[in-house]
Amino acid sequence: MSATRTMGTTLTKTMSGAEGADLVIANLTSIGEIGIESDEIDTTDLDSANDYKEFIAGAKDGGEVSLSGNIKVESNVEAMLALAESRAIEEWTVEYPSGATWVFDGFVKMFKDTEKNVEGLAGFTGTIRISGQPVYTASA
Repeated sequence: MSATRTMGTTLTKTMSGAEGADLVIANLTSIGEIGIESDEIDTTDLDSANDYKEFIAGAKDGGEVSLSGNIKVESNVEAMLALAESRAIEEWTVEYPSGATWVFDGFVKMFKDTEKNVEGLAGFTGTIRISGQPVYTASA
């Protein structure tokens, strides 16, 4: 089996019935890591063998998904700013060219217009804070 390219991966905010069509976040240059990380609970006590700390897994955390992109369409900036202002938990989907997906609920924790410089492009960065369990579905 060969490796999978990421070119063509999309990030979409699902719109509820009355809102209209789903919102594809356009012109992304990167979508950060998605996964699960467990907190750790220290169970070390005075009887722990050989002076080694002991742990058990605590609550699971879906983490945050970082974004960056180019500003080619002003409506993209307006949409992300509105989402950041609303702080509403929305459904998001990251879809790979193969058809595999990550689906998660989250809110736009941060959205910024990037630094402007002589050789630079107009760009943006953002972070979506995952709320609850991210769900991965392999391609069919």
